[in-house]
Order: sequence, then C-alpha cells, then structure tokens
Amino acid sequence: AQAADGPTGQFRAPANWTEPIEPFAIAEGLYWVGSADLAAYLLTSDDGHILIDAPLEENVELVLGNIRKLGFEPTDARVLLASHGHFDHTGGMATMLERTGAELVLSPVEAILVGAGGKGDFHLGDRASYRPAKAARTIGHGETVRVGDRTLVAHLTPGHTKGCTSWSGTAKIAGEELTFVSICSLSVLPGYRLAGDDPSYPGIARDYCSSVAHLRSLEADLFLASHGSFIGLAEKAVALAAGDARAFVDPEGYAAYLDRSLQRIEETLAGQGFEGGCARVLAGN
Repeated sequence: AQAADGPTGQFRAPANWTEPIEPFAIAEGLYWVGSADLAAYLLTSDDGHILIDAPLEENVELVLGNIRKLGFEPTDARVLLASHGHFDHTGGMATMLERTGAELVLSPVEAILVGAGGKGDFHLGDRASYRPAKAARTIGHGETVRVGDRTLVAHLTPGHTKGCTSWSGTAKIAGEELTFVSICSLSVLPGYRLAGDDPSYPGIARDYCSSVAHLRSLEADLFLASHGSFIGLAEKAVALAAGDARAFVDPEGYAAYLDRSLQRIEETLAGQGFEGGCARVLAGN
C-alpha cells in the first residue's frame, strides 16, 4: 500500500485511501472509523475515547462523520495516537486535534516528524508534507496510555519509519476478552537501503529485524494494522456484516503477515548484497 508519484513530485493517494465505508464494531468498544484502506481506530470508554491515526487531511470529515454515525461525539476523544508520521496516517492530525480538543501522544522520534509536518523524512524528504501537529507528550516502548478503563501499550517497531509505533490492548467479543495488536507497518518502500555503506538510516536493518521479532513475541487474537489491505479488511467486513462476530479474530493472519514481512526484508537485504538475513543482522555479524 503506497502512493504513486504525482506530476508535481507530491504523492497522489490511491482511490481506496479516500473511499468512504460504513464504520463498524470490530469488538466491544473497538471500531473501524477509517476509509476503505486507511485505518482509523476508535476505542471508547465511559470517560472518553482514544483515536488511533488521522489519515489524510481529506479524510478528517469522513472519520468525524463515522464517529458520529456510531453514536459518539468526536469531542469526547481524549487522546489521539498514531502508527507513524507518513502523510497517509497523520496528514489530518492537526485538523483532528482542532476538531476534538484531544491531546496527541507519540513516540519521541515520531513527534519530531509529525511536528515537522512530515518534512525531513529519511526517504520521502519533504515530498509528502502536511500541516504540522504538536505532541502534548511522548511515550516510550512498553509504556501505556489510559483513558477510563481503556489501556493501550506502545510497542516501538521502527524500520518503516524511525518511530513506527504498534499498539496493543484488549477488547471483548461476546464477553470473551481478547488481545489485539495494531501493527504500524513493516513495509519496505521502494528505494529503501537496508544494507551496504549507505543505508537509508544507520541501523535500519536491525530495526526492521528487531521489530519483526518483537511483534512475534506478542499474542494477537485480533489482527489490526494501519492499512486495511494488510489485514484483509474488505473480506472480514463482509463476514462481520453476515453475522460472524469473530471475523477479525485472526492469529494465523497476524503470523502470516509477519512471515511475509520478514521474507520481504530478507529479500531486500540479499538484493543489496547482505546474506544471512535477520539472523545474521541480529547476531551483529
């Protein structure tokens, strides 16, 4: 899932990034409020709500409308979080902060990127900029965000960006408490350099490999991610609408995504002259 270069050097969003779909409950108090592909997750509590990602300036009204369709008020959001600071996930964050009055919580490195409006990205440079948004506070690996009875754990899973953040928590389906993990992204964009004398940034290969290893260590019942295409959103939404309340319970899909991501990372390493894959990277050889 990536944007195509537009004629001005800026990025042109694929159609499904802005395509509206009806919002729906993935589990009790956990909702998809994004577009057909770009995720925005709403987690609700009696004391306020958490929103993960504000994808694209053009999608702000879509997300706000979806929240209202579910019977909630956007101004009851207390905390905004992000997967990472690329424009397709935080391009609407400044406007979303203004419309909700919530506070923005990001990883320290991503707070710099989002605070610069996406400018200075190690690969995209200034080509995918947006209105800057200032984090109220930053959060480290393993730290938690709490609103009411909702607790989310931050997992720093860098590589795709330097501060890429995956989130985990729990939600119930038919009274059964399940663990969800929303993966930031493990995509290796065309042009990323993981090996050789001029990597995209120092340590990028170790970051990717460590992120895969950490995500494997988590137990994910519900498989979520920053793009619907990563998780088979379209098919699962159809199954959910047909009455399968457990459509998003997919530990096998979670494991398969990590397998595919590892394969892509190791293929990139090999193609750039580094043999031995992540095992060698993590061994420091």
